[in-house]
Amino acid sequence: MKKWFVFAVVLVLMVGIADLSRADAPVMVEYPVQSSPLHVAVEAPGRIWFTQPDQNAIGRLIVTSTVDYRVTSFPVPTASSQPYAIDFAGGMIWFTEKDGNKIGRLDPTTGVLDEFPIPTSNSQPAGVDALEGTPARIWFAEKGANQLGLLTITSTLVYAFNEYPLPGSVANPQPESVALDSEGKVWFTAPDATRIGRFDQSQWPGSSAYHLVGTGSGSEPWSMKVDEAGFPWFTDRTNNRVGKYFPTTLSTILWLPLPSPNSFPNGITVGAGFAWISERNGSRAGQINLANGAVREIGLGNSSSPAGLAVDSNGCVWIAESGLNKIASWCSPYFHFVRLPLVIKSQ
Repeated sequence: MKKWFVFAVVLVLMVGIADLSRADAPVMVEYPVQSSPLHVAVEAPGRIWFTQPDQNAIGRLIVTSTVDYRVTSFPVPTASSQPYAIDFAGGMIWFTEKDGNKIGRLDPTTGVLDEFPIPTSNSQPAGVDALEGTPARIWFAEKGANQLGLLTITSTLVYAFNEYPLPGSVANPQPESVALDSEGKVWFTAPDATRIGRFDQSQWPGSSAYHLVGTGSGSEPWSMKVDEAGFPWFTDRTNNRVGKYFPTTLSTILWLPLPSPNSFPNGITVGAGFAWISERNGSRAGQINLANGAVREIGLGNSSSPAGLAVDSNGCVWIAESGLNKIASWCSPYFHFVRLPLVIKSQ
């Protein structure tokens, strides 16, 4: 009698395990894109845009299933422009041309690509963040000119640039990333000055327009995003950590060390309740719970050298695997089911 009872228990548990295995789905899916993608932007779930510096082009990945997808490239008119950072806003793709010294705009509907020359020569535009509306407002970091730039554009022929030099008290800050908060203030990283900063255009040209915060000797704050609560998150590449800045308190930075050493955290994005990071040297992606700061990692392919990343409205994060010429997606649920053998011994 006891043996029949044990068999029944085992049978029920085996059915449960079978149901879990059918619910399982790949944690990470990779899509070859025939180039070395650098930064990514999401137009909509399954519609991903990315910069292709090695092809001097902007790429588009349209995914309808894990095995059904299409990749298209849109050449940049300026030769050797090195398309760098990218953003989607107001129905348009916006990107910086680091060597071309221009801001690019691509219409996803027509494929038409326009370029807008930056007034300061050799400004090396890097990070970009665009605001929807009319006129469109595109903020960007001028790494080579040590200033922030704003492109205000009503149409292809009606646009204007404004440039805002960083304070002269900070030597050669070379701003890299920009991120806008809900109040319209511009946050940025200045890796060569070991600082992050905030710019308030309404205070310009007063001395209070810029507010700079030190991130510690030997730090290299790189990529930045602002969460829905208004807190800037950023990667510190050389110290293997992620920072969360509290501007409304005592200018405190909460540091979150990464579990894997020497991972060289690079890109960051925020969405679906998490901050997501790429670990350039570790060939990993990281996930930080915004509520409690818990950090977890997932391995990518060897030598994937992940760079930029972006999250869509479904909670999928899309990652540029520069070293493997692929775009990877990591979707919810962010775990695997593991099937283990069940052993029950009768007494």
